[in-house]
Amino acid sequence: MHILYPFAKRFIAGEDLQTALKSIDHLYNSGFLSTVDVLGENVYRADQALRAKLAYLDLLDHVRESPHPMDFSVKLTQMGLDIDLTLCESNIEEIIEGAGTNTVRFDIEGSRHTQPILDMCLKMHFRHKNLGQALQAYLYRTGKDVDTMIDAGVSVRLCKGAYKEPPDIAYQDMDDIRENFLKHTYKLIKNGFQPAIATHDEYLLTEILSFVHRENIDRRSFYFEMLYGVRRDLQKILLDKGYQVRIYVPYGKSWLPYTLRRLTEKKENILFVMKNLFRETFGIRKLH
Repeated sequence: MHILYPFAKRFIAGEDLQTALKSIDHLYNSGFLSTVDVLGENVYRADQALRAKLAYLDLLDHVRESPHPMDFSVKLTQMGLDIDLTLCESNIEEIIEGAGTNTVRFDIEGSRHTQPILDMCLKMHFRHKNLGQALQAYLYRTGKDVDTMIDAGVSVRLCKGAYKEPPDIAYQDMDDIRENFLKHTYKLIKNGFQPAIATHDEYLLTEILSFVHRENIDRRSFYFEMLYGVRRDLQKILLDKGYQVRIYVPYGKSWLPYTLRRLTEKKENILFVMKNLFRETFGIRKLH
């Protein structure tokens, strides 16, 4: 499977911390912020969760004196969610405390984990106001979850959704997904706390920029968040327009599961990668 690494390295910042830190510094010096993710998920032994926690603590030790802020994205299944809730919460507690004033955000995962992840976030947010949560627009339930997070003052990262979910819980048609993404985005931008809007979809970006202009919304009151190595042309356009752009920066030895999930979870993910590589390479874009 190492034959995939030349392709995967476009989308990850390296297999080790030192390589990733160079990428993060380069992004910051270019005007971008970062959300850092130590790759890994779905562990089923306590020692695996311990190693994942120590990897994050090592990262936090290295960036503690960093002059620039950054977010840290964590998967609860990586911290022991499927093993023991108390173990998971303890591991997360150490990471949040180690992050200082930087934001730690829970990644959203497959639908069977959605409720326990959100429950953990709301429970821990009472103690840690620097805790945020990711949500997926294609789930029917997300409108209610957006309202809950706004009421609780939780910073939300909104994405379309990358997992294959059944039609009884998730929209399947892209027009429906886009409609709900925009509806949730507008509410978060107007009423949410430092939301991050995570999309590379030029139709959505164009609509969001029009909304921000029409509603006279402060461009520094929210963030656009985009994947490392994907549509760097759009990242630069948004930055040049005066928006805050945060890049989701994954790194680590678990690059293979990350790459395979991105490419095989949904056929749309493969089309997404290939289409956006083509558009970036040949300068084909609607957003200017």
